[in-house]
Amino acid sequence: MASKAPQAAEATAAAAEKTARRKIPGGLPYTSSPGVLRRVLEKIPTSEKPGVFTSDFLGTVMEARGGAARPIIPILKATGLLNQTGAPTETYAQFQTDAGRAAAALQALRNGFGEIFRRNQYAHKADEATLIDVIVAITGLPKKEGIVRYILATFQSFQEYAKQAREDVKFDEGSDAAPAYDAPPSPLGEQNNGAAGRLQLAYNINVVLPETTNVEVYNAIFRSLKANLLA
Repeated sequence: MASKAPQAAEATAAAAEKTARRKIPGGLPYTSSPGVLRRVLEKIPTSEKPGVFTSDFLGTVMEARGGAARPIIPILKATGLLNQTGAPTETYAQFQTDAGRAAAALQALRNGFGEIFRRNQYAHKADEATLIDVIVAITGLPKKEGIVRYILATFQSFQEYAKQAREDVKFDEGSDAAPAYDAPPSPLGEQNNGAAGRLQLAYNINVVLPETTNVEVYNAIFRSLKANLLA
């Protein structure tokens, strides 16, 4: 009887892995082993940042191995902690820091669970019942469906860090820090001369002169410019 136990365990793991690969509406990332994901997230701040986050790094440094670890790298890519080549992004680097971790976790949630945030912009602060309702609405699955719980647990793995984030702190969708927005210069050369409430406008005017040897033509043009535009 004892010899059948390993086979039963392998069958259970295989069934869970098959379920974890199932695709559902909304494209929400999830793993059937959220505890493994939580342990990896816990290790990111205390581990070196690799050039590329490979399965070897995952298994050796993060100590996440086997079938339960397979969804981890795809989830890190979906949430923008890794780019599509597996290289850590600016969001990953921010997640390593104490000051930036909450904002990075929030951006990771927005990247990976965008459909949830389209329905509730404060989803990172939502309670479990609210999140389940949103997940059910997106996926069309019943509340008791195992995948609903997997999605919830995956979301909550990042939510633990994101709850204290400021909503106005954002990173680029590509997972590198977005540059500060600079307003484009006015096409009219709008400038503020420092005086309160005063505004100066500068105009560039191009004058195309006709080809002629009669200097009076040019004199007439410039007299007209002075009288009508430069006065």
